[in-house]
Amino acid sequence: MANQINPNLIKDKVLAKQVIESQNELEKIKIERGWLGDIWGNSEKIPNNLAALLIVILILTGLIYTCIVSGMPSEKISLQIKDLWSIISPLITLSIGYLFGDKSKKGIK
Repeated sequence: MANQINPNLIKDKVLAKQVIESQNELEKIKIERGWLGDIWGNSEKIPNNLAALLIVILILTGLIYTCIVSGMPSEKISLQIKDLWSIISPLITLSIGYLFGDKSKKGIK
């Protein structure tokens, strides 16, 4: 549908040219970004998206490990639940600090 041109635009040559040029520019940007750009966003958003993804992965890992290990005897567990959370919680808070610190730093300008 984006590649279809409205028949009314053909009457106005200047407007038709602008529409075609903008469609070509958008297509060029989409090709340059590639399929990873569709996932991560543009270069300004990649660090924030990666930090958010890291937070989600760490929290899910901690929750899944906690649920799996909570019913096991402590002798069979190689890594205790509190030890796992003591490893991943600083990483979570660091990522959250990066996200909020990055946004507040941009507002200071």
